[in-house]
Formats: sequence, structure tokens, C-alpha cells
Amino acid sequence: MTVFQKYQGFVGLAILFAAAFFLERQTFFSRDNGSNILNQLAVPGMLAVGMSFVILTGGIDLSVGSLLGLLNCICATLIVNNHSTGSSIGIVLLMGTGVGALVGWVISVTRMQPFVVTLAAMVSFRGIAYVYTNNGTVSGLGSKLDFLLDKHLGVPLGAWFMLAMTVVAAFVLWSTVFGRRVYAVGGNEQAARYAGIDTKKIRVGAYAINGFCIAMASLIFTARNTNGDPGAGAGYELDAITAVVVGGTSLLGGIGNIVGTFVGALFIVCLNVLLILKGVNTYVGMGWKGIIIFLAVLLQSLGRKQES
Repeated sequence: MTVFQKYQGFVGLAILFAAAFFLERQTFFSRDNGSNILNQLAVPGMLAVGMSFVILTGGIDLSVGSLLGLLNCICATLIVNNHSTGSSIGIVLLMGTGVGALVGWVISVTRMQPFVVTLAAMVSFRGIAYVYTNNGTVSGLGSKLDFLLDKHLGVPLGAWFMLAMTVVAAFVLWSTVFGRRVYAVGGNEQAARYAGIDTKKIRVGAYAINGFCIAMASLIFTARNTNGDPGAGAGYELDAITAVVVGGTSLLGGIGNIVGTFVGALFIVCLNVLLILKGVNTYVGMGWKGIIIFLAVLLQSLGRKQES
């Protein structure tokens, strides 16, 4: 893989900043917009961290948005029903982690393609969310989660959590046995199995981490929207996958890092903000994301051909 391909996220972000400088320099580079970008980065950044672990094992998760929507509804219902804030948060985090682990376990045991399993999960979670809320929204949360939106040193607490999760995830992947085994499973699962690695446990662990990250993102989402919406999170899996791929992680697994993922997530959020500032239609923005994914994967494919 060439240097350009390895650092394609940084290159893309530099080009985007250059475009913003010429198109919207006063507004885009203002202090208020910087705080706004960090605030918007919290949810997709957390989702991208979890997706990194999944993709590094050679997997994929299409159920991210649907699970976020379901956990959003569960969190809202718990708070409305007078559960304490701490217990509500704990239940959501445990449920997210458990569901993620279950998805990883199903993939490992059945040996079905992660695409198929998570596609089924995506439809199921969304359906459960609508049944759970009786096809309505859950309102009346009050201010119990407002502390997640408080600013510290000018940065929202949710963004601080996202940055902390990024640092911890980078440490896990770079400096722990589990992290090295995640790369091994994604690089060559059969060879990893021959080396004595329990590939099922590694995959379950990766999906469990992904579920935890989704749960954390759902808490920030719930705090912002102050309600439970069964349709929440639609399309969020696209942002997470785009951030990971733009950051240089291979969809085939085994190649990538969390720093690149963070840069990729920042790129996506900055692109969204710039498009909004320029008044570009949201659906046009979705089209650009599709093109960006295609170009990022194309660069990776060209890099592999040059190495072979």
C-alpha cells in the first residue's frame, strides 16, 4: 500500500480544509463552528470506533443505525418510567454490549457472511423498536441526560467521551494481545486458527465492543433529542463504514488503525457541515458519501494489486 493510500484520510481532510478555506473560511474556521463540529462528531465518531474493530476482523455491521434507534427508545422509556439516570445508562450499555456479542456469536457459530447476519439484524432491530414504542415516540425525558451535553473547556462532554474511547481503542489495538489477534483474524483467519487463536472469541469480542460503542452513541443521541424515536439512526451505518474506509482500514480486514478512523470520521462530519453551510441538498450529500466510499475502496484495491 502506497503512502498516499495509507494516509488517504489525512489527504482527504487536507483537501477538504483547503476547499473550506476558499469557500467558507470565516464561518467554517470560526470557534463556534469548531465546537459545533466536535459536538456533531461525538455520535459518528463513537460508531466508527466500534465499526473499526468489526471491519478489522474482516466483518461488517449493517445493524448499527437500527440498534442505536432501539437503544434510544429503551433509554427514553427507562427514564420516563422513573428509573434512575445511572441505572438507565447502565442497562443501555449492558444491552448494547450483549446484543453486539450475540451478533458476533451468531456469525461465528453459523459461519454465515456478516453481511447477511447484520442485514437481518438491521431489519429485526428496527421492527422491534417500532413494536416496543407502538409505532410512536417516547417523550417527557426532562433534563436527566443534559449533563452529557455540558461543555468542558469549550468542548461538549459527549465529544470528550468520544476522544477518550478513541484513545482507549487505539491502545487496545496497538498494545494488547487482543488487539494483535484482531489484526490476525482479519488478516488470515485460517492461519490465526492454526496459530492457536480462538477466532470465535475474538470475533465475539470485536462485535461486543461495537455494541458498547453503539450504546454510548445512543446515550448522546438521546440526550440531544430528548425523546425516543424508533426511526432514529437510519443511515448511520453508512457514516460509520465511510469513516472507517476513508481512514484507510481495508474492508477485507487486517489493515487499518483507529487514528485513521478518527480522521475519517472528522472528514465526514466536516464534509456534512461544509455542505450545509453551502446550502447543498442533504440527498446530494448522501450521493457524495457513496462516491467517497467507492474512491477509498478503489485506492485500497489498487494498492493491493501493486503489492501482489
